[in-house]
Amino acid sequence: MENSADTSGIPTVAPELIGTWAEHRLARPALAELPRLTEVFRDILWTAQRYVPSESGSICLAGLSDPPGDLVYVAAFGAGAETIVGARLPAGEGITGRVFREGCSTLQNEAQGDRDFYAGIDESASYTTRSLLAVPVSLAEEPIGVIGLFNRTGLGGFSSEDLKLLEILGGYASNSLLNLVDAFRHREIAKRDDLTGLRNDRFFHQQLRVELERREVEGDDLSLIFLDLDRFKAIVDGHGHLVGSQVIAEVGWLIARVVRSPRATLARYGGDEFVIVLPGAGAAEAVAAAEAIRTAIAETAFLAEPGEDGRPALNLRGAFSASIGVASYRDCSFAAEPPTDWRVRQRDFIEAADQAMYRAKALGRDRVHLAP
Repeated sequence: MENSADTSGIPTVAPELIGTWAEHRLARPALAELPRLTEVFRDILWTAQRYVPSESGSICLAGLSDPPGDLVYVAAFGAGAETIVGARLPAGEGITGRVFREGCSTLQNEAQGDRDFYAGIDESASYTTRSLLAVPVSLAEEPIGVIGLFNRTGLGGFSSEDLKLLEILGGYASNSLLNLVDAFRHREIAKRDDLTGLRNDRFFHQQLRVELERREVEGDDLSLIFLDLDRFKAIVDGHGHLVGSQVIAEVGWLIARVVRSPRATLARYGGDEFVIVLPGAGAAEAVAAAEAIRTAIAETAFLAEPGEDGRPALNLRGAFSASIGVASYRDCSFAAEPPTDWRVRQRDFIEAADQAMYRAKALGRDRVHLAP
């Protein structure tokens, strides 16, 4: 961080730290919002420096360190900013830690006289804190970090008006983060099947196209699992549609427990059909995953607990099974030729796994069949 007058207000921001925080505190897909998250923190410090001129300032967040109680500095401006970003502050230490723990703003014009003053950050940055403002940042009323300004310039110290301005910025940060989280959640809802919580068929088709194109560039394998429940109609005929829906939901939850790969796309294709995209997986790995699912379905007593609507526990173990088709892209006959139409190539790949599933049914059901 340069210390000249022209650049002292330019924030140093660490997108990788903000991304880690977003992944831990929000969700992995929230990383798609990383540029906007980074801009929120950059804008806060830029605006704070403009309206409350200070020698330095910082933003620290909780929830991205080990131990998790530490605060980690993700953005800063002023002397030593590059040293401060990435530094950790135990939440039980310092005035900043107190602001985080108690959720109350602080104005201190004799910082080193405060009983909670912590000199560790000053020492690492070769800096001397004389005065400070610190306000909490929250997400859905839960404290997640602190914005701080240090050593007011042009005046003898910070004023109550300065504190009000920084509290407004803290509120802006909280609202901006909440809006990003809400936007992310709304998009996630649109991509998920209401009954199972897995991805829906629309998202599956979009993601399969992405994975096919990525596979064409990177050259690794890609496998697709197509699952259909055997004798599911008998469940619905014997117990009703509500029980059938609960069975579908529990099968979806089971698949999510069995397939733990972070790169996999798990989706309900429709009715009692499920699909799983396994990037980087060859035939043997995909067949092993399919067998694990088939075995888990065969061994699980579905609807083992009474329903909230008064339905008794049914313990449907062995009442139905799964026929599963597996297709490895590398082993498909069409894989040898570069695709001329991705829609056709996607359709052919789905059809290969689908036909393998029907072959499993023809061979007696409750089995896994690998596409030739």
